[in-house]
This record gives sequence, structure tokens and C-alpha cells, in this order.
Amino acid sequence: MHEVSDEELLTTIQSAIEYDSELPKVEFKDGRGGIGSKLYKEISALSNTAGGGLIVFGVKEDRSATPKLEITGIRNVHELQEKIYQYIDHKMTAPGEYSVKTLNINGKDIVVLCISELSLENKPCYYTDTGINRGSYIRVANVSRPTTAEEVRSFLMYSPEYKFDQQPLKSASTEILDIDKAVKFFDDSATRTGRTLEGSENLQKNLLNLKLTSEFRGLVYPTYAGALLFSKGDPQNIGELSRYIVRCVRYSDKTVSSNILDSSDIYGTLDSQVDQTISFVLRNISRSAQLVGSKRVEKYEYPEDALREAIVNAIIHRDYSINQTYVHVAIFSDRIEISNPGTLPPGVSIENLKESQFSRNTTIAAFMRELKYMEEFGRGIDLIFSRLREWGLPEPLFKNKSNMFKAILLGPAFKKLNDRQLTIWNTLQERNSLTSRAVRDLFPEVSRASINNDLRKLVDANLITPNGSGTNTFYEPNY
Repeated sequence: MHEVSDEELLTTIQSAIEYDSELPKVEFKDGRGGIGSKLYKEISALSNTAGGGLIVFGVKEDRSATPKLEITGIRNVHELQEKIYQYIDHKMTAPGEYSVKTLNINGKDIVVLCISELSLENKPCYYTDTGINRGSYIRVANVSRPTTAEEVRSFLMYSPEYKFDQQPLKSASTEILDIDKAVKFFDDSATRTGRTLEGSENLQKNLLNLKLTSEFRGLVYPTYAGALLFSKGDPQNIGELSRYIVRCVRYSDKTVSSNILDSSDIYGTLDSQVDQTISFVLRNISRSAQLVGSKRVEKYEYPEDALREAIVNAIIHRDYSINQTYVHVAIFSDRIEISNPGTLPPGVSIENLKESQFSRNTTIAAFMRELKYMEEFGRGIDLIFSRLREWGLPEPLFKNKSNMFKAILLGPAFKKLNDRQLTIWNTLQERNSLTSRAVRDLFPEVSRASINNDLRKLVDANLITPNGSGTNTFYEPNY
């Protein structure tokens, strides 16, 4: 909130007291027993809500049938102020600008924490201990409520962290850009959509407006998106972009310790990387003849468009601020694993992945969608699920780990496994070992005999190995 005088603060607080009610921008705390354990709710909510607000210590709220506010005052003002400062410093991430004031009402001291609203690019403020997904709040009427996943994503759309692809690449000049490719894109887009994007006439303006270039201190540079999409040569020739490659490996068996049958490090602009990666995968998976109706057709063991979508997602949505590692595509005898640097953005989880509409790299995603390399938001994940179902394959597995997101497409070897067996196998990938009791706990309503049968089938399929004996038996994944 803007800087206000003590008189204005007193007027606002006294108005609320007269109404015997908290206001949308005023929260009251007793304060005589300290600042309380849940102060983070109001600090987060007021930081994230238009106009900010006040947290007033020294006013007790009677929550009986007839609500009433009573000025109790604060005895040790300096001690309470120090606790507030320490709490914000140690418990809150990205709070709005704040100040702590002492005022006097009816001869009693009160402490007022004045919180300003954060700018769009800095939201949300959240409780550090529980993280951005569960520790972010907004103010609705006079209540501080948790933000929804969609609200967190809407905040992050303005965050520089999630617009890294729009940052200027200061180690390169705009001369690296393939102007002919850019002009063709603009002209094709104008023809297709009826928009005014004539490439040759408005080239520099279009490049700036579409975030392919960026002005910094009077100079114009290509953005990361511009370099990765429209470089004349391989963008990886630029030092900062050297690790933006796709590393593909075909293994002879189920583990990385098996022989390598084929490998390739794939360079080039992002559209070229997608095409080359698809070619690598298709030449390294089986294809067989099948009857479809009365026709004999050749089918890959994985649906080609599901593979393509998984690869596109990894390349487009990787965290380009992480430049120490690559996108990885590992083809094993029974599955394909596609990994990209960076975890899912806050507000997006494996559970809501199909419904979430969020892109870490908005410029790259927009251009790849325009170039027909990417489905509309949400449809791509749906396509992967539906195509795998049509092929009779299990649903894909997703793993969201520290600085790495992985999609696993399970091959024909997994067709015979039921949903429980897939859950056991997937859980083992996360935990590395499970006791028999822990496996049973995953399915409390399923009989012990059924669980034991599931475990036997996984052992027979050479997916897991039992160790120990009797009640001490535990299981480990074979890879």
C-alpha cells in the first residue's frame, strides 16, 4: 500500500473498530501472547492482494454470536516489533514492502504492520516452510484463503523466472538470426491468420514485439527464444547455448549398464531438434505388420504422435536457465524415458498435468505451436494418453524430481500388468525398496493373497527382485 500517515492509519483502524468487524484490508490480532503461529496467512494474502493492507496487534476479536472488537493494547511494543521482523525475515518468501508502526488509541499502544502489494512480476509471497503451492494466500473480503493452483500459475505468468526465453542473449548480436526464415514465418503467419505481420516491411518491429529480440540499454540483442528458434547455424555454437542439445541413447536391454547400440547428440534450432530426435527414436524401435480391417499395415511398437508430443514437451518446456545438462532420450528394450532439466512449475503437479495450462517458455511455446510442432495447451498430454490406450499400452509414468522431469512410455512388455502392479513398480522407482507390508499398505482394501500374486508376477517379469525372507522380505526394482 502507498505510504500513509499515522492519522490515516488511525482513521482506518477506528472505522473498523466502530463497525466491530475486520475489513478486507485490515486484520486484527490480540498480540498479548505474541504474534501467533499462523501470521503467514495474512502476510502472504495482503502481499498478494490489490492494495496491500494492515495487520493490527493489540485488538482482540470476540467471535461470539455478536462479534465485537476490543482494544487490549500491547505492553512490550519493542519485543513484539522484533518478533514481527524476525518472522518475516525467516518465514516468508518474497513479502511485499512493509513497515511496523506504533500508534496509540484511547491510551493504549497498538502495533501496526503495514504491508504493500507486490508488483505482478514478484508475486506470489508465500510461507517458506510449506512452499509456493501450499503457502500462498490471497485476501477475499475479510478472510485470507489459500490460492488455487490456477491462481499460482496466473501469478507466475508475470514472473521473469518463467519468461527466461525472453531474456536478451547479450553474448550474441542480431546478425546470428536467419532473417529469411523469420520473414517466411511472418509472411506465412499473416497469410494463415489474416494478421498484419509482413516480414520484410515490419521486420525489426515484429522481432521486438514477438520477443525474438530485446532492447537493453539502447542496444538490440536476440532473445534466448530468438536464438533457439531462428539462428542461421546451430545455436549451440554460442557458448551459453552449448548444452541446449538432445542426447539420445539406445540401450540393448533394460538398464543403462547394458550395451549402447546407437547414440546421437542432436544440435540445431528447436524445430530441427524435434525432427532429428523423432528420426532417431523411430529408427531404434521395432515395427511390425498388423492387419487393420482388411489391410496389412506397418506399425511401430509405440504410437508415433505420442512419441512426438512427449519429445516436443521436453524440448519446449525444459528449464533453459539450467544450462549444465541436456534433454535426454533413453530407449530401453521395454520402455522409453524422456527427461528434461527443470521440475514442473509451481501450481502444476503430476495429478493435474492434463488440466494445467502453463508454459515455462511462453515465446518458444507460442512459436512452436504456430509452426505446428505443438498441440494446444492440455491437448498434448491427452493425446499421449489416448494414443497409448489405442495401442493397448499402459498409461505413461511421470516423475517430478529435483531439477528433472521425466516421462516414461512403457512398451509392449508391460501390457500384461494390471493397474496395481504398475503402481507397485512405479512406487519402487521413487522409493528404491519396499517391504511386503509397505506394498500391502498401498492397497488396504485388497487381500494379502492378491498382493502376493501381484508381487509374484512382477518378479516373474524380471522387473523386481525379492530380498530377505519371511516378514523381513523387501523388494527392489531391477532398474
